[in-house]
Amino acid sequence: MPAVNIEFLPLLRGVLDFISYMGLAIFAENVILARALGVTRLLKLVPDHKAQVWDFSLPFILVMTISAPMGWAVHNMLFPWLRNYLPAWLPVSALRPLIYLSCASVAMILTWLLLFVLPRRQRQACHAQLTLGGCSTAVLGTLLICANQNYTMMQSIAFGLGSALGYVFIIFIVREGRRRLRSKDVPSIFQGLPSSLIYIGVLSLAIYGLVGHAVVL
Repeated sequence: MPAVNIEFLPLLRGVLDFISYMGLAIFAENVILARALGVTRLLKLVPDHKAQVWDFSLPFILVMTISAPMGWAVHNMLFPWLRNYLPAWLPVSALRPLIYLSCASVAMILTWLLLFVLPRRQRQACHAQLTLGGCSTAVLGTLLICANQNYTMMQSIAFGLGSALGYVFIIFIVREGRRRLRSKDVPSIFQGLPSSLIYIGVLSLAIYGLVGHAVVL
């Protein structure tokens, strides 16, 4: 029986750790169902049949993935350095939203450049959705969650990528639910936005039922 290469085990653990954090972000810590981040854009995108989901999803995934390591570097390198130079009345935590928004803006610029590898028609469609995808509370919220949980750089990248994939997953789920909620059995007063909000709320309760939820006193 061939012996297992011991040097291969850390790599395997790293891959499994990456996949586990990505799966955590997709399902248990979904930005929509667990955090209610980016709901406004979701409710606008779902009924818009002219907008292709992947034209929004591809730049959104790139922005979330690229901004994750920048958020880690800011939290672990920039903030400790800034604490030595900021006045006492200005805590570094007050600058976190502004700096994380700057990270998202840089990620949007890099995504804009990366999209040039696509065919012209698809590139133009993705560029049109880039601002709506990058300027989302889901991006800022994911950076803040990674910082608060003290994730490593690889864990932050996995969580950022998983959060983006989880958002795309919910787009398709809510679109399908919206199509089924057009039934005549649904009272007219609940059709449209009310039924969509109730549907998302039920999905959120289902997630809490699977992973559990505790109130910390």
